Amino acid sequence: MPVTPDLLTPTETAIVSGVPIKEVYKVARERLPSGLIVHLHGQMLFKTTAAMCCRIDHDLPKDVPVKVRRIFYAWAMRDPDVKELAHTVGLLRYVVDAESAREAVTSELAAYRKAMAVIAEDSDIQAGAATFKGTRILVHTIADLLKAGASRTELEDDYPHLTAAMLAAAPVYARTHPRRGRPKAPAWRGDDPTATRSYKRTAA
Repeated sequence: MPVTPDLLTPTETAIVSGVPIKEVYKVARERLPSGLIVHLHGQMLFKTTAAMCCRIDHDLPKDVPVKVRRIFYAWAMRDPDVKELAHTVGLLRYVVDAESAREAVTSELAAYRKAMAVIAEDSDIQAGAATFKGTRILVHTIADLLKAGASRTELEDDYPHLTAAMLAAAPVYARTHPRRGRPKAPAWRGDDPTATRSYKRTAA
């Protein structure tokens, strides 16, 4: 969870902007104005406008110069409510719909915070896996059942402690926190043994 309602961790920034975490760090390192990043207790935190800039950066064509991107993000920092970003270089004019990016991030952030309000990760409950607060019900289990086609009425019958807020939170959490896959099998598994040895059992 963010340290304050106005600050996001790098992971949360990636979640609400829809941008891979590595790309978030790259944008922060190379393009974002320092005013959009806060360092608190040794942790790097992002303002919500920074998340909007990450989304814009991800959606911009690859050939848009870094210099132009920096101009856009400095402008957004000065005016967080700006609707359109535009800059002309020679015969080229770059225009960005900042309002749509901000609305998308705001919507994702609201859904994420609403979901996290009913979810807990307690090491003493279900080995720390995400559960709904006040229950031992695994969030990913409910998300999987919903994805498989189970109706909310069926789930409410099977899990009486589930609320409408919990059912709405499950797919949001599953989407923003993908279940970790099993470790890959060793490369040698399935190969024929390089040597065999037989032993004859003798009576004691």
